[in-house]
Amino acid sequence: MKKLAFLGLMVIMLLPLLVIGCGGNGSTTFERTLDDFTAQNNIVQSVTLNAGDTLTVKLGSNPTTGFNWDDAAIGNTAVIEQVSRDYLEPTASGIVGAPGTDVWAFRAKAAGTTTIQFNYSRPWESEPATYTLTLNITVN
Repeated sequence: MKKLAFLGLMVIMLLPLLVIGCGGNGSTTFERTLDDFTAQNNIVQSVTLNAGDTLTVKLGSNPTTGFNWDDAAIGNTAVIEQVSRDYLEPTASGIVGAPGTDVWAFRAKAAGTTTIQFNYSRPWESEPATYTLTLNITVN
């Protein structure tokens, strides 16, 4: 019985260390549709992450119109890095020209601040981007 009580006490004492050791593996998702950008062409948002966290950015996109999201422009790659970028086809089947979703994944590398800029435009036009998204990133 004493061994069981001792083992239980050890688990209780070590549990906070396990919780602290698991920090920095969180996930944050930022998602906006094309309708969100129609209401507000230029969106600025602040995001706070911990080193090691993953940020997923999902933006409505409709390449059938000739518009697309440019590559993400990261201000300081020592703070955050892009891990991937994918395009998800529209889920509604049989609808020609339906919008899909561009999806980026970023990993917070080190404490600091930076920005990630996204521009939605037709690459062959000299007009400024139709929609922009600026994420002000703080990594703790």
